[in-house]
Amino acid sequence: MSETEVPKDDVINKYLLDINIPRDPSIPLEVFIAFPKTLTDENERERVRKYWLNGNNKEYAYMNLIFQKEQSCIFRPQAIKIDYVNMLVSVKSPSSLNIIIPNKFLRHLGDDTEQIIENLSDYLFIRYYKTKNDLIADEVVPLRGAISEDIAKEILNDTSLCPLEIIVTGLGYKICTETVRLFLPRIIGWFKGFDGKPMHIAQFTLPESGKTTFGLRSETLFNWRYFTEPPTLARLIMDARSGALGEVFVRNGIVFDEFDKWTLDSAERQLTFYSILTGMEQGKWDRGVSAMGRRAPDVTRWIPIMFFGNLGDFDKLYGIQQYNTRAFFNVIYTARFTQDVRALCDRLTLIDICNVQIRIMDYLTNKVLPDSILRGVISLLQKKVKPCNLSNLKGRLKRHADNLYAIINTLVETPIETVDKMVSGELNLDKHLGLAKEKRIEFLPERR
Repeated sequence: MSETEVPKDDVINKYLLDINIPRDPSIPLEVFIAFPKTLTDENERERVRKYWLNGNNKEYAYMNLIFQKEQSCIFRPQAIKIDYVNMLVSVKSPSSLNIIIPNKFLRHLGDDTEQIIENLSDYLFIRYYKTKNDLIADEVVPLRGAISEDIAKEILNDTSLCPLEIIVTGLGYKICTETVRLFLPRIIGWFKGFDGKPMHIAQFTLPESGKTTFGLRSETLFNWRYFTEPPTLARLIMDARSGALGEVFVRNGIVFDEFDKWTLDSAERQLTFYSILTGMEQGKWDRGVSAMGRRAPDVTRWIPIMFFGNLGDFDKLYGIQQYNTRAFFNVIYTARFTQDVRALCDRLTLIDICNVQIRIMDYLTNKVLPDSILRGVISLLQKKVKPCNLSNLKGRLKRHADNLYAIINTLVETPIETVDKMVSGELNLDKHLGLAKEKRIEFLPERR
């Protein structure tokens, strides 16, 4: 499909926010999108900027504490520590502040334990004061993202765009084959299959394809965690020294960027890798008993894992042997990790390789849907994901294909034969969408 303008009278235009604003480049744009008032109110933007720096910049926060005993901050906790012996709950900010949350505030964070942990895991506004040895919160406001299903339903019902185009537009990009090609595999990771299991995705592209921005947007939209390097077991599952829960217990998804730079050259890296494999398939995240006798919680946590990387060695195999993304993946990473990676490969619903240079900066519109509306769109589409049994593949690949078919057809109509080829690795999406040859194949339906 060629580039398409959103019709001026389309209902989606009522809700798009202009993000072309003067701002402090040290504050991620995604933060201002998460707080829509900052996009139109300069004073609000400055206030959020200071709160954000206090929660995320160590030098800024520590300097403030030298001169003032009371501070306010906005951050998403890096860890939650639950000390049942001393009856204390504390959160650690990215600026290395350990703030104790008095029990009286916990009662207002949710009706049950799961709600309390979910609210503590997402963005928080905290006002705190300094005592001799501790930082104590005296105001705690959860900023857990709202979901605007009513507005999302209005857009889905009245727009001339298909659901995939709505999401691409809502993320701030022009509608064209290039953006659809990049974002379709990524967006799939935001959905669950009809069996309730997450979609694990791997995508390898040339630089400047917007992988980092997508990872950061997933953090503010759905409480994911974006990593640019392999995490330690302590960071991923649990810190045995402090007892703080790791990312898999407080996040709803993980993005591992720069996966092409990973190695398994140490025992710690190998243990982390094996823990990831177990967590992806069984939803169990265990790091064994520590020297201090602490174990990670024995609960099932199904969370999607997304692996991003640059093409690297994939580009060397292109055209040399028969195209199959799974075969390419196995060859490259078996050599790199010096061990069989078929277990990881089998757990991935989709392995996508984009050989076409798509510089995402060329497709920006500087207009996005508020996070609450995008969450509403995904929530409503998720409810349309229904069981099916159509794939001709076998084993895990069949499960992947049936789930992917159910998801992808809520976004754009796609035959099961195409989905089977996507999952098995036989489909060259660049060629299928006409990006690697002169004749283009239309992928999206005609608009109403």
